[in-house]
Amino acid sequence: MIKKLGSVPFLNSKPLTYLFDKGDYSNYQTKYMFPSALLDSLISGETFLSLLSIVDHLSHSQTVSLDNYCISSVGKVDSVILVANCDIMNLERVFLDSRSKSANILYKVIQENFINKEIQYSSLTPDSTSSYPQNTGQVIIGDLALELTSQRPSGLKIYDLSEIWYKETLLPFTFATFNYYVEKPNSKVIDLLDESYSEGADSVDAIIKDFLTNSNFRIERNLAETYLKERIVYKLSKKHIEGIELFTKLSEKFAKWKKRSFNNNL
Repeated sequence: MIKKLGSVPFLNSKPLTYLFDKGDYSNYQTKYMFPSALLDSLISGETFLSLLSIVDHLSHSQTVSLDNYCISSVGKVDSVILVANCDIMNLERVFLDSRSKSANILYKVIQENFINKEIQYSSLTPDSTSSYPQNTGQVIIGDLALELTSQRPSGLKIYDLSEIWYKETLLPFTFATFNYYVEKPNSKVIDLLDESYSEGADSVDAIIKDFLTNSNFRIERNLAETYLKERIVYKLSKKHIEGIELFTKLSEKFAKWKKRSFNNNL
């Protein structure tokens, strides 16, 4: 029986799941979904382990995170952004990215804790050709965000949400971690994850070449290289946990968390 590892269809996940993606493990394969769909796949048993957003981790009492790998950043990240046709202080409405929960709540935390201004929210699946009414912005994640960061469309300002978070807190922001539901993966699976990341970290140039060859996104090579080699942090640390705990507290007004903290450690 093939076991499916849930992951996101974005460049940032490739070093983590490198050998799973290549099919090097005959009993395992990667199942790609947008972040908003991964929790349901884990609970239903479609996946045995999934790269859940931190919001999904906090919102379900029985999901448990592994404590080794994550997708995170310490400062600027380039793939979790707000695009706006005005200064961030003048926004009146923001469209949230329907594919992401963590980025949307991160923006709300920034807007209502650090900017301290009430605005209106709507939901919209982003597109590179989207246009917006005056004093409007949109949260955008993933490879499309990388394209916009790379191409810098005329008339739009780009705000990096992870960079704003770090400037305000001096803490990393953790977007996702590997989670299981009920059944903890055995040591063999952990060894495979370790091997996959080790090979992936050593193969970043090959990952970028393949991505740029086969992707329709217009992303400059130097930005992709900086992104995987400098922007994304894959190892979970005590500072990451501290950042998650602060995010949990600051976001309580936007969500009814089922956990008190990361893995209910408190």
